[in-house]
Amino acid sequence: MPMNHRILIIFLFASSTISGCLGGEQEPSDDMLVLPILEDPCLIPSSPITQSLSSIEVNGVEREFRLSAPSSEPGTSLPLVIAFHGGTDSQEDFAQQEQFDQLGEQEKFVMAYAIAEQDRTAAEGEWFLNTAATSEEDNDFAEAIVDELSESYCIDQDRLYAIGYSLGAMFTYEIACQLNHRFAATASFAGTMPVNPESCDIARGIGILHIHGKLDYIIYYHQDWEWKDGEHEGVGTMSEVPNLIDYWAAKSSCQANSVETSLTEEHIVHNDCMDDVIIEHYGLQFWDHNWPSEVGGEPTYELMWNFLIQFSKGTSTV
Repeated sequence: MPMNHRILIIFLFASSTISGCLGGEQEPSDDMLVLPILEDPCLIPSSPITQSLSSIEVNGVEREFRLSAPSSEPGTSLPLVIAFHGGTDSQEDFAQQEQFDQLGEQEKFVMAYAIAEQDRTAAEGEWFLNTAATSEEDNDFAEAIVDELSESYCIDQDRLYAIGYSLGAMFTYEIACQLNHRFAATASFAGTMPVNPESCDIARGIGILHIHGKLDYIIYYHQDWEWKDGEHEGVGTMSEVPNLIDYWAAKSSCQANSVETSLTEEHIVHNDCMDDVIIEHYGLQFWDHNWPSEVGGEPTYELMWNFLIQFSKGTSTV
């Protein structure tokens, strides 16, 4: 591509951003952000974008996500974190999203906030879990976000991550089961997964951080439970949290573990696992279903990021 064309693209890209500098009181816009397709995004600097709405077509259906991206110099590889909201959450909200965005600017990573389809029936659920023929649709959505952003940003393909809350946390286990060949790690709060998923094949190890309140009155900590007493048909029995952690430790062939217990939390780490991943869990003794501002004395968003960035599909840094 001629240099003058690249300069023009940079100008158009910068002028098309909906937000200004990060950290301002920026409201999401009703206008859709149109991302440029670049011949080599790694040759182009990026301008900051905050909570800008974008759309992509996935299997013939228009899907939406909100994008926050940092400023960066040419050649800067940008990890990508895709966030999956809870089942009844507002499209415009994800816990600590302002802090995630600010940290993204500081640490140079991209945040994409996936938005569930709004017209799904109660039997389907906002995010498809691994129990039906339609289960792959949201997996396709996640991969489409990666592919779309990779045409406009210098996305680090070895550092793709997923985070989630509640039902969105459940969907991170779809990422772990079905997309572990692409995603390096997940971190979630207040989720679980089916006891008998349709499939869960591990082609590559994937790091997993699971945080859960032991007094959660929606997604139980200490017992298996039926998905909303049959509201979502076919999803079946959901796993209690201790068995969930043990499942992933076994799935990941972990050979060692440590447990630390305090008045406020139980911290479990399974390591010496396949591909040098870690399965880590914080059980919050007196906490419920609401996203905590801190875990283990550290802001939750920082704890999640510091866990995720340890892992790469190329080489692990742990």
